[in-house]
Amino acid sequence: MSVETACKPPASLSVDFDNKWAYLRAAGRRDWESASSYLPIAAERMVDLLGELDLPLTVFVVGRDLRRDSDVQAIESFRSLKEVEYANHSMNHLPWMHTMEDQEIYDEISLTHDAMVSALGFYPRGFRGPGFSCPDEVLRVLAKLDYAYDASIFPTSVAPIARAVFLARTKLKGEQKERAKKLYGGFAAMRNPNRPFRRRIDAGQLWEIPVTVMPLIRTPIHFSYFTFLASVSKLAARTYLSNAFRLCRWTGTTPSLLLHPPDVLGREDDADMAYFPGMKLPRADKLELVRWALRLYARTFHVQTMIDQLRLLRSIR
Repeated sequence: MSVETACKPPASLSVDFDNKWAYLRAAGRRDWESASSYLPIAAERMVDLLGELDLPLTVFVVGRDLRRDSDVQAIESFRSLKEVEYANHSMNHLPWMHTMEDQEIYDEISLTHDAMVSALGFYPRGFRGPGFSCPDEVLRVLAKLDYAYDASIFPTSVAPIARAVFLARTKLKGEQKERAKKLYGGFAAMRNPNRPFRRRIDAGQLWEIPVTVMPLIRTPIHFSYFTFLASVSKLAARTYLSNAFRLCRWTGTTPSLLLHPPDVLGREDDADMAYFPGMKLPRADKLELVRWALRLYARTFHVQTMIDQLRLLRSIR
């Protein structure tokens, strides 16, 4: 590690590598099972961007996407980066694990774990719940599987607003709409720390690496929110993210920033995703914005995979 790198605060970068079918099902589309995959093109663009900036990545994998060879190849393409960690994002990407029975939760996590070992030859040590859903039973399952961390907490002040906007833009009805009413948590989520912390589960402990939000005001700073702001004003979006990184350094917050595949797709790439934040931007504009943000992140912090960020924090503490 160079002297310059050692002087930077630790941080991590991850992607929830959700496929198109997951977004369409969450939006209430009946044709979600027949949706085409955009994982190959999303992976290609992310590998190009991150490779150009020499950045590592934690890839949260959905087990269902390990059934198709082309999707597995897309996921494996991240191995060409400086460093990659694969982590567990459940089998079926159901964003309401808080409504599920214990056995269903166990199956969602353990079956994905086994599929990742089989298809990727990688033993995951981290988990993120779809929709940032993480009931206590999730932590018990992670402890049984000897996971090092959970990354499902989203301690934002705007969760109820984000949920209302999501429900207004989608076609969910009946039971699905009822289940979605707890997406992203509530105002109580703000009581959680905005930096990695230990969570007690039964007789043991598990690390939590939250999706970092703006210190003090707790508004989102992940890339989908950044590109959404940029669709209104690019200058405002750049200023907002720059200030967020300054506040992270000022408050001693070790950030964990989050990407999604639509963050590298433009409005001309997929009309079905028009409801997703930031999808009104043209492809070239969005890629340039994400490149700028990643470059600033790399200049400001020592960016690592999430498991490496956790190892460094353990050694510091």
